[in-house]
Amino acid sequence: MKILIVLTGGTICSAKNESGLNALNTEAASLSLVSMYRESTAAGERQGIECDVAGSDVEFESISPINTLSENMTIDKWNQLIEALKKVDYSQYGGIMILHGTDTLHLTAALMGVLMKDVGCPVMMVSAHRILSDPESNGVDNFAKSVSLIKRLNEEGRRGVYVVFRNMNGVSYVHHATHLEECGDYSEEFYSSDMIEYSKLISEWDKEQSDEWLALGSESKLNLDKDSGKTSSGYSRGERTSILNVGTLTDCVLYIRPYVGINYDRINLDGVKAVLHGMYHSSTVNTEGDGPTSAMSLLRRCNEKGIAFYIFPCKDGEYRYSTTKPLIDAGAKCLYGGTWEEAYVRLLLEQ
Repeated sequence: MKILIVLTGGTICSAKNESGLNALNTEAASLSLVSMYRESTAAGERQGIECDVAGSDVEFESISPINTLSENMTIDKWNQLIEALKKVDYSQYGGIMILHGTDTLHLTAALMGVLMKDVGCPVMMVSAHRILSDPESNGVDNFAKSVSLIKRLNEEGRRGVYVVFRNMNGVSYVHHATHLEECGDYSEEFYSSDMIEYSKLISEWDKEQSDEWLALGSESKLNLDKDSGKTSSGYSRGERTSILNVGTLTDCVLYIRPYVGINYDRINLDGVKAVLHGMYHSSTVNTEGDGPTSAMSLLRRCNEKGIAFYIFPCKDGEYRYSTTKPLIDAGAKCLYGGTWEEAYVRLLLEQ
């Protein structure tokens, strides 16, 4: 089996510098990762530990279209990554592994989850919470389990984009890439609404539950309001949602989180084509009056400029508070289901 490793940087591609701080060392780190993977699988075989894939059975190739710590990810770097992925002959590979940092993994995973779910082979997003030389690092384990999952997916003729990540409790979970949520504050763990233990997925592979879980990532959970003119899932399914045909992305979608003290007059809408406005957990946001602390003031400005205004998460007709209704009456479009990361990425692709 041949796997293409796509190196983008991040902790998994870093090492200590002379100052003792983590710094990019992508080429050396990637060679070390493959070497450590082969050593771990060989050691397991010598000890009689059953391995899904022997290290010697896998051939790796690599490309490095970008080299960045993930906190420094930009739309321009996404475009560079996309252009490189357009040139890949996917028929030559049993799987693709995109090595990426954890800080913006949730966003790039959402993007790749939309663009690469039908490329013809499984795609894995692979990260580490510590550099590979750290004994506590989960990088090699995440990598090895991703290789094994690629093999199993190929055996079943399944595709899709996934994330395997071992949390601090020692349990490895598999996530649909578009469902992955951002790490919480003071956390080095990833969660998603339908994540499944890796061991359970593998052990129950032939059972109905695993088939049902794998199918969950094939369609978007997002829904757009009925007046949007889009498909039932809320988005057109045109060529821009394929890695082979997507155009150049621009920073034309503005994402806003509500907080006490927000002043909408300070928000510049130049170059903005769509606003994605987050909401509090009750699908609410301040709509009192039309002053600069009310979301109504921003919606009015967007309407004047012809900028689409989306609120998330909010299900049209099922919100409970009167503060939400003025936004919808004034033209805000409801988005519900899935994650804000997927909502943001899909709006970005539609512009």
